[in-house]
Amino acid sequence: DNAPLSSLGILFNTGAGQHILKNPLVVNSIIDKAALRRTDVILEVGPGTGNLTVKMLEKVKKVIACEIDPRLVGELQKRVQGTCLANKLEIKVGDILKTDLPFFDACVANLPYQISSPFVFKLLLHRPFFRCAILMFQREFALRLVAKPGSKLYCRLSINTQLLARVDHLMKVGKNNFRPPPKVESSVVRIEPKNPPPPINFQEWDGLVRIAFVRKNKTLSAAFK
Repeated sequence: DNAPLSSLGILFNTGAGQHILKNPLVVNSIIDKAALRRTDVILEVGPGTGNLTVKMLEKVKKVIACEIDPRLVGELQKRVQGTCLANKLEIKVGDILKTDLPFFDACVANLPYQISSPFVFKLLLHRPFFRCAILMFQREFALRLVAKPGSKLYCRLSINTQLLARVDHLMKVGKNNFRPPPKVESSVVRIEPKNPPPPINFQEWDGLVRIAFVRKNKTLSAAFK
């Protein structure tokens, strides 16, 4: 599956969070959990060399793959060139945080971990609504997303995400499922936006939560004075 890469001598930029998911069992598991439909348009962020992309193309109407690294885009294009999958793949080259998101039914992403938080909120505030997102995160970030009130990990991220969406931890993914292996363990999370959303101004709400969590050990009354 990954043979062509080593022979091409592509060196991964781990500083940009490039860790390619190589284990086909994990790839298949993510695809199962995404419950893809034949009519779906999928937004994939960080397709890398396309291990997940190619499998999804076989099952859906279209995959819009967003990739920041032109070398990997070349790999992905080569991989589908001349096959019946080529016309189902649209590639956008660039930074997903600076890109207007297209219309999509579901999102699948193996993100650079440093953009996890801004990307989650970009997704949750995106309209029209999408059905679900299956996202790979650093384990600790994933646990904060699903943390319950009273837990040590419960934070602004937990409150805001759970206000706007239903969040489930689906599975743990060990470092050795990636090439090169990242320094941290990973987890896959499913996010389903609440539709209709809660009837509040999110920016104002977030301002309130930010104050509440600014100093963990202060009482709320002290923070709001």
